[in-house]
Amino acid sequence: MPKKIPVLDTNVIIRFLTSDSPLQAEKVEDLLKKSEVGSLVIPDLIVAEIVYVLLSFYDLPKEEVVVKLGALLDYAKFKTNKKLLKKTIEVFSENNISFSDAYLCALNLIGKHPYIYTFDKKLEKIEKVIVRTP
Repeated sequence: MPKKIPVLDTNVIIRFLTSDSPLQAEKVEDLLKKSEVGSLVIPDLIVAEIVYVLLSFYDLPKEEVVVKLGALLDYAKFKTNKKLLKKTIEVFSENNISFSDAYLCALNLIGKHPYIYTFDKKLEKIEKVIVRTP
């Protein structure tokens, strides 16, 4: 049976990325110091929520959010869906689309799904993404 690994909530990662609450940021730092490599899971849904919070509530520019996400995925203590999320970040940074649309494109681009059913014309313009209208 595989080892069970704890999952991190959005607010913990936000404290880590912004240090906007010094006491909470310190607690997160302590958690990270005592954690082993790959011992903390950040689910894809939480990554999407992190993007939303940083763009909307913190009003950070998209470029800064992309940099923070890249650093997050490269941090060894976090276990993530790295290949898919890195491709998502790449598509998100290069196109004027939402993070969730970039995620769908990344699923197609890394070969997990053969095409995307959508009415969204923006996705048709993204290089190598295969879309179909239902």
